[in-house]
Amino acid sequence: MSHTNSPLGLRIAPHLAVVSMGYVMFGYAGVPEFYLNRYDIGYASFGLMLSATLLPFVLVQWPASKLVERTTTTRLLITATVVQAGLAVTVDFAPTFPAVLGLRFLWGIAAGLVLSVGATHVARLYRGDAASRQQGVYGGMLTLGGAFGFLITPRLVTATNGIGIHALGTLIAIPAVGILYLNRADRLTAPSETASDAAGASVLTNPVVVLASLCYVAAIGSYLTLSAFITSYFEDLGLLGPLNALVLGVATLGRAAGGSAVVGFRITDPKIIAGASTVAALGFGTLAAAPSGPLRVGLPLLVMLAVSVPFGAIYNVAAGATAAEGSALAMVIAVGNLVALVLPVVTGSIRDATGGYEGAFMILVGLNTLAIGAAVLITRTH
Repeated sequence: MSHTNSPLGLRIAPHLAVVSMGYVMFGYAGVPEFYLNRYDIGYASFGLMLSATLLPFVLVQWPASKLVERTTTTRLLITATVVQAGLAVTVDFAPTFPAVLGLRFLWGIAAGLVLSVGATHVARLYRGDAASRQQGVYGGMLTLGGAFGFLITPRLVTATNGIGIHALGTLIAIPAVGILYLNRADRLTAPSETASDAAGASVLTNPVVVLASLCYVAAIGSYLTLSAFITSYFEDLGLLGPLNALVLGVATLGRAAGGSAVVGFRITDPKIIAGASTVAALGFGTLAAAPSGPLRVGLPLLVMLAVSVPFGAIYNVAAGATAAEGSALAMVIAVGNLVALVLPVVTGSIRDATGGYEGAFMILVGLNTLAIGAAVLITRTH
């Protein structure tokens, strides 16, 4: 269920905010050759561009968990969205590659707040099945921003020599900021008294939150690796065009579908996580062994769908395990991104060394196998 008296603007605001964030976070990955040539870097360094945003995602989660227990998520989202939108403009003007990394790191501090606070915002407005569905939609909007970036950034390279690859995210953020400002006086997204009392208690020892964090490692690690390198993967196959955006479009549908499955088919969150992780593990294993051919083209769509489905379920499991839902979500996001931040660099290094991504696919098989076990244990814990 949800708050019946919550304004529409309050409900859609986090989804709009995260679209802008998704564009800035992933749009650059639609034009890998532009960055490889402009800064004379390899694929390992290209992977650092994503890792540079993931590290602050980890660092900001502890203060985020404290902030959401002191004020409304609406007010926090206003500030975080404005700051990330402002910082996005600066990245396109970075004169050197270290400057790009530094500016994306700074942007990641604000963006990490948007991600965590937005998820908490959704958790405070919805409960039960509706929460799973809305968390799925929330994650899907992040991916939708990236898909739009994949479509538009090649045109920006041609038209403006790259100006706007990041900065366009500022314009995308304007509707979210406006709606949040209009709802700045709301109290529906304030922390509950129970949550405030529980905020001081550590979620580190909560078994469900710990297991949900392990599941998130697999989901976010797989999702980020595919998002960062899918363009170059298809280019290696000689395929140009909007296939990369289609993959992220599938991810958008997968995240929304995962949340809706809880409602439409009465599937529990842990079963969604286990089932999707099984499909992902099998898909990545096949990608690692498959010869050139249709499987190489079609399987990325399947595995991206599979790794996207569990996001809403993971968020909902963690938020429902403790009264301090903000702290629980912050821990899940921090643990997941802490592990995931090394994967783009590792994947890029494998690509530089071997000319392919088979080694990275096998790493993702292992992570998704771990998620299957964690999901089974969540069921037993419940």
